[in-house]
Amino acid sequence: MTVIMPSTLFSRNSEDSLLLHSIWNYYGKYAQDLAGTEQNVYMVYNFNVERRNALLFLIPTMYSIAKGDRRFVGEAYCKLKYGANNKYDLRRQVICGTIPRNRKVMPAMLEFMTPHVYDITLYPDHLLSPFHRTNRRYYRYSISHIGGDLSIVRFRPILNNTQLVNGHAVASSTTGRLLSIVFEGEFDMIKFNVTALMNVQTPNLTLPERCITTASFKFLGNSIKSTYSAYYNCPTTLPDSIQECANPILMEKLRPTPLLKEEKDVYQQFHDIRAAQAAAADSAGVGKPNTFVVLKEKAWELIGDKLINTQYARAGALTMRISPLFNPLHFGWSFNHGVAYRLNAGLQYVITPARFFVLNPDIGYNFKQRQFYYIIPLRFTYDLRYNAFVEFDMGNGNRIASSQMIEDILTHLGPIADVPMFRDEFYQLNHNINPVPWLNVMTGVVFHRRSALNREFLRDLGLPQEYRSFAPIATVHLNPWKNGPMLTVNYERSIQNIFGSNLNYERWEFDAAYKKNINSLRFLSVRGGVGFYTHRSTEYFVDYINFRDKNLPGGWNDEWTGQFQLVNGQWYNESEYYIRAHLTYDSPLLALSWIPHAGRLIEAERFYASALSIQHHPFYYELGYGFTNRFFSTGIFTSFVGLKHDRVGFKFTIHIFNRW
Repeated sequence: MTVIMPSTLFSRNSEDSLLLHSIWNYYGKYAQDLAGTEQNVYMVYNFNVERRNALLFLIPTMYSIAKGDRRFVGEAYCKLKYGANNKYDLRRQVICGTIPRNRKVMPAMLEFMTPHVYDITLYPDHLLSPFHRTNRRYYRYSISHIGGDLSIVRFRPILNNTQLVNGHAVASSTTGRLLSIVFEGEFDMIKFNVTALMNVQTPNLTLPERCITTASFKFLGNSIKSTYSAYYNCPTTLPDSIQECANPILMEKLRPTPLLKEEKDVYQQFHDIRAAQAAAADSAGVGKPNTFVVLKEKAWELIGDKLINTQYARAGALTMRISPLFNPLHFGWSFNHGVAYRLNAGLQYVITPARFFVLNPDIGYNFKQRQFYYIIPLRFTYDLRYNAFVEFDMGNGNRIASSQMIEDILTHLGPIADVPMFRDEFYQLNHNINPVPWLNVMTGVVFHRRSALNREFLRDLGLPQEYRSFAPIATVHLNPWKNGPMLTVNYERSIQNIFGSNLNYERWEFDAAYKKNINSLRFLSVRGGVGFYTHRSTEYFVDYINFRDKNLPGGWNDEWTGQFQLVNGQWYNESEYYIRAHLTYDSPLLALSWIPHAGRLIEAERFYASALSIQHHPFYYELGYGFTNRFFSTGIFTSFVGLKHDRVGFKFTIHIFNRW
């Protein structure tokens, strides 16, 4: 249960309380559904680098301002398309400015550009809004009437936390409509101040007409200040074919408001310096840049852009994305698996909006196991309406050891120095379709080749060094209710003598997962499942889909929920059945958040409870607590076998600059 301070301090009289209720009810009465609508947005932004050092090169997206000028200005004319749950896609169409190659700098700032003041969160998935009814427990309010139909509503959080803001708003005393809002806070290493002027012409449009965000960022001796000004509902609509077009002349025509003097000065200084450099080169008779200078610039380009930043490229219908080759947030550590590193990439080729190819390779390395993991899925979507696609996957799974094989070897040889391990390579072809919204059907075939790492050892014992399996598979996802669990059934049945298959088995798995959005960024997640083999030709290999080890780092909302953290790795592959259950509870203000100073950085906290029953260990339990902040996610777990305490372990993943 979330720990809450005493109830919200409402205003001193019923008239002020009525105004608060009018504000909380305004969205439900007047707001229109924006999903699928578009707006033209103009924004101008500037950066002032007050202090910087070499560490600025290592921060994603900051390479462009880590050297050279200290003041930068940029402009973008964008198309803003709203999606479900108040999320939106912002596409830059025309760009210009003094930032090298018009790159995006501190894209996290874009999240502070369009606040949804009436929603539960001001921005998607973070910052609890003081003007949503469910968040009133986290804020205290005071109201001042300033004449006529206007009132000032001041709000402050009940504790200093990164998910809460402080500020004031001007509201209509009769309708509760917000006319303007000013708030400040700190989130993801950015201290910000937002001034939003609401759209007063259209009552059912609850988004800003203009928004100005100032922010400061400080990190290990670096200090940067920035300002973003966004203007909505711009009249000129550009064709969708115009994307990332660097055209200062066109921007002059599209700009809805003149530049400020400071912004003009930065432009002028930029052009003066470039003109002076060109004149100096002409007077010296230099036709081409010095070779050393060119190579130096290329080296910085490689280090700063390719190694630190996520790479994007587009050529016609083909788009590409690859994560940075060096990024701290790709590292993770856990008690069972040690240190691991992960990279991913994406490639998309669009034939039509409803037909396209997608390639998303995911690779990683586990330093404790000294193993390289990879999976390369190639998907062709041929009918987006029904999520119909064909996908081919190839990769390697977890190294597997058979407890039954070990027992057989011990019976004949006694104690052995090394446990026989098998590497797993797989190839899978699937077809997926959603014939109706609540039903998803995936069918296909999968081929596994498990080969021994120490082939000579098994050869001397007269045991096979390689096992192969070829199996048709079917997976069905069911969700016929609006707010109910997702049910999953998975079936796999091997066929011998196809591609050298020498394994014969039949496996069933059933799974149910449910995530309840309680409100105010609080969630209750429940997951349970069973799996069993109805037939096996050998006792040596057990390999489930939903009950398996995770050897690469995952994020807070990924593998941390619905997985065991301390289970012995061999348990996943030694039982003919499993029964498991998981429960987690998330809240932004749970326990540590109330600790002075340190608690202000906590973004979310979580309690874990998991239970497992398998053939040789019928009663196994895990309990845990974790939290996440701007720098990392961590958790502490303890396990029990029966009524006996087993062990304590930790898990840790880096999150710094995860949104950058």
